Amino acid sequence: MVAAACAVQAGEYGDSAVQAARELSGAVKTGDMMWMIEKMYAPMKKQLVSSFPGGEAAFMKTMREKMQGAAAVMKERGMVVETYEIGQPTAEHLVKNGDEVLVVLPTRMVISMKRPDGMPVKIENTGVLVLVKDLKDKGPWTFIDASKMNANALRSMFYDLPEKVNLPPVSSRQLPVGQ
Repeated sequence: MVAAACAVQAGEYGDSAVQAARELSGAVKTGDMMWMIEKMYAPMKKQLVSSFPGGEAAFMKTMREKMQGAAAVMKERGMVVETYEIGQPTAEHLVKNGDEVLVVLPTRMVISMKRPDGMPVKIENTGVLVLVKDLKDKGPWTFIDASKMNANALRSMFYDLPEKVNLPPVSSRQLPVGQ
């Protein structure tokens, strides 16, 4: 019965979520990984910060340093995000007693780089991006990279998420270099 109460009219929020996710796409392509952390779903960010010594300022400083280090490795290996695509919503649900809306989007990213031995390689990753918008406060869309989460992990944050939530498949595969 809860699932029926949480269902949202298909497409009601999806277009807006896709538009917001396309901003993320631009940040990923330019290597601005801090954008994702800054736009992270606040309760998730708060949970990460609470387990981090030194509070939010120390957390953000450490994340900035890690992202700069990752950017240096990416540059050294000639890593380029060729494609970061946002698919159409696979699920839209009202959660937190209707105060928030959650939209599930599939993602596809193609990265080209050189292995440590200098050989070129191209990798395709598919993932899951969850966008959450606070309807009560009319806040902006926030993000959760749910590529390593299952429905139960999401349900731990959103207790009224329906039993059958449609999460897109996650995969990683090597593509032929000329493709």
